[in-house]
Amino acid sequence: MYDLHCHLDGSMRMSTLTELLQEKNYEIPDQIKFYPGMGLDEALSRFKTTLSVLQHPDAIERVVREICEDGADIGVGFTEIRFAPQLHHGAPIDEIVEAAISGLDDHANIILCGLYGESPQILNTLVEIARMKERVVGIDLAGGPLPSHKWSLLDYSEPFEKARKYGIGRTVHASEGRSPKEIEVAINFLHAQRIGHGTTLLQDRKTLDLVRQKGVTIEACITSNWHTGAIDKLSDHPIKKWVDEDIRVAICSDNTLLSDTDLSSEYRKAVAHCGLTYRDIKNCRIH
Repeated sequence: MYDLHCHLDGSMRMSTLTELLQEKNYEIPDQIKFYPGMGLDEALSRFKTTLSVLQHPDAIERVVREICEDGADIGVGFTEIRFAPQLHHGAPIDEIVEAAISGLDDHANIILCGLYGESPQILNTLVEIARMKERVVGIDLAGGPLPSHKWSLLDYSEPFEKARKYGIGRTVHASEGRSPKEIEVAINFLHAQRIGHGTTLLQDRKTLDLVRQKGVTIEACITSNWHTGAIDKLSDHPIKKWVDEDIRVAICSDNTLLSDTDLSSEYRKAVAHCGLTYRDIKNCRIH
């Protein structure tokens, strides 16, 4: 099993979060974990708590190391851990990235995330960092667009074009309950090789055909999509239909702490609730 979509600040151990909150005399929230139908905006707000204790390089290195350990314990063969280093202000951004790299074992790498609503220049900076760091294998655009944002998805095409030029991997959070046209833009203008979530893909045949023709992989996060309300129940997830349409799909955890899951659990849900066969699971592992 490979976990291609795992957020650092959503996948720390609960015991570590509690310990770090206590060290800072921060209040431990009554509810930190996601719940079904909470909506993406409410889900994203939960990261304020985890980010509050991940401002120092030592904490970042520790959490990355523990994510690798926890993955190894359940048989995850490789993990790509993603995070937005610009949100961690306890050291210069390059030191924050180095701290994350220091926590990696031999079976993990890093993806750097820009965020919807941020200046494209931030992603340009992340691309330059990725260019210099062997263990940084990709960039991502994470979160979700809001009407108040100054920059649209298309405005991030320049840094993604630079990433393509440098041979840096490219993935984009797109169509997480929103228009499937986001996927089309991400592929055609941001050169996305993978799409995070993509739950509305089946709503547009042209986009579906584009994903298949380009060999783009969908990073499926079943529990997360249920929590954010992109699907009403686990059995509504489109993953089986994607597989039947010959779309490349990788099953992912997204946030092991906040969604109270892990990669093994996601595979079990894909079989028990979404109807994936043994052959389907094998293909997802290959992808």
